Amino acid sequence: MLSFPKFSVLVAALAASMLSLSAARAQTAVPAASAAALSLVVVSGPAGQITQEEVEVIVRDLVPLKRQADFWVDTDALKRLARDLYTQRALAAQAGQTGLDKSPRAQTYFKLLRERALTTLLMDDRAKAAQPDEQALVAYAQSEYRARPERFALPEEIHARHILIAVAKDGSDDAQARAKAEALLNELRKGADFGKLAQEISSDKGSAQRGGDLGFFARGKMVAPFEQAAFDLQKPGDLAGPVKTQYGYHIIELLERKPAATKKFEDVLTELKKEIAAKIENQQRQQLWEAADASAQIDDASLQALAERHAQGGAQKLPEVSQ
Repeated sequence: MLSFPKFSVLVAALAASMLSLSAARAQTAVPAASAAALSLVVVSGPAGQITQEEVEVIVRDLVPLKRQADFWVDTDALKRLARDLYTQRALAAQAGQTGLDKSPRAQTYFKLLRERALTTLLMDDRAKAAQPDEQALVAYAQSEYRARPERFALPEEIHARHILIAVAKDGSDDAQARAKAEALLNELRKGADFGKLAQEISSDKGSAQRGGDLGFFARGKMVAPFEQAAFDLQKPGDLAGPVKTQYGYHIIELLERKPAATKKFEDVLTELKKEIAAKIENQQRQQLWEAADASAQIDDASLQALAERHAQGGAQKLPEVSQ
C-alpha cells in the first residue's frame, strides 16, 4: 500500500484559496444536488460536498506524476484523501464563522495561494500548448532512436542451467566436492538427466526446483569464473565444469544463445513519446519561470533584516498592511 503524507496541510496549497466560498456555503443551507451533480460527489456532510473534479485537481497537484497510476488503484489512500478534503472544508467553515477569513493574515495567505494556483494553471496551459502533434512526436522519437542507437542496444544473453556442489566455508571438503562434481559431469556426458540430477543434488536450492535453470542472463550478472565458462560454451547441450567459485563447484549446461541486438523502434515508441513530451513540458515550464524570474529585484538589506530578526529569538509583529 502506498503511503502519502497527511493532506490536511498539503492540500491547503490549492484548496485554501476557496476557503471563503466554503465558509459561506456552510453558513447557509446546502441546496439539494441534482441527480447528475450527485453522481460526481464523493464525500458529503454538513460542511458541503467534495467532488470527483476536486479530488482529481489535488491528486494532479500533490502526487508525483510517476506515482499517480499507483495512487488511483490504492483505494485506502484515495478514501483518506477524499476524507481529508472534506475535513479541511469543515474546518475552513468553522474558521469562516469566526471571521478568520477576513483577517489581514488570511487575506495575505489567500493572495499567495491564489497566485500559486494561477501559476500552476498558466504553466499547465502553456505546457499543453507547446506539445507537438502525434506526427511530430513520432518524428522526434525516430530522431532520438537513430541518434543514440547504443541506448537501445540489447546485450548478448545466454540461457543456461547449473548444478552446484557446495564447499564448506573452511574448504575442508574441497577435494571431495571436486571429485563429486567430476563424477557428476561424467554421468551427464553419458546422457544422465540434467534437470533431475539438479533437483536431487544441487546445493543451489532456488534453481534446483527448476532443474537448475537460471534463465537468460547477460555478462556482468554472474560471478566471473562462472560467467566466463558459461559464455565460452557455443552450442546448446555443451557442458562446462567443474567450475570453481566461492560457492563451490558448478556443472553448467548451455541451453540457448541470444545474440546482441537492438530494440525495435515500434517497441520503444510509446516510451520515447512520453519522454519527449515530458522534456518539452519541463522546458516550457522552466522557460516561463525564468522569464518571469528575470524581472525580480531582490532587496538584500530587507531580507537580511528579516533573517536577523528571526535569528534573534523570533519575529517582531509586522505592521498590518491595509487592504
